[in-house]
Amino acid sequence: MLAVLVLAACGDAVVPTVGPTSFKPTPTLASGSPAASSTPTAAPEVTSPPPSETAAASQAANSCSGNDNNRVFFGKAAAAMTWPVYCAVLPAGWFLENGTYRLANGGELDVSYNGPGDAHVAFVEGNVCDQVGSDINVCAPRDTVIGQAPFADQTGELGQLSNALVLDVDRGANPSWRVTGLGLNEADFRAICAAMLRVTAGT
Repeated sequence: MLAVLVLAACGDAVVPTVGPTSFKPTPTLASGSPAASSTPTAAPEVTSPPPSETAAASQAANSCSGNDNNRVFFGKAAAAMTWPVYCAVLPAGWFLENGTYRLANGGELDVSYNGPGDAHVAFVEGNVCDQVGSDINVCAPRDTVIGQAPFADQTGELGQLSNALVLDVDRGANPSWRVTGLGLNEADFRAICAAMLRVTAGT
């Protein structure tokens, strides 16, 4: 049984909102309908971006996998960040597991998905190394480098961990983008990374 997804506010983490309240979505098929309706909860005050930025980000986010609440989340994250935010466009059978973003220290977005055969994809965007220090081998580890691979409209470096594939764009920089895949072959992982969608270029 899938656990309930909670996009929670912790410190300066930001919770996506629908109108004046936050929501507590359940896991959803990345390409389908929500498993159940969302439950409103109290949310911290967050300064809203200008309406034009929010509308543009929301329009770009319409192609992101997941339900409407998930797409609102990506639109708000994209409008809040000063760097390009990307979302996944996944084939049928993938579920959104978790998603959060925070604004401190340049901002960071963390999202994970569960797919067929217990495959997993997680991506971290923004100040990837902020939470674990400046050691690039700790915040963006890899055992070997395979070569270059596309990441939406950018090019990253594909690598191998003992049990996972990783793709880094601007590894160790702020901002940077990192995708990790478990239980996926290289061709499928490359396809998922290439299909990532740029929600907005930031400001």
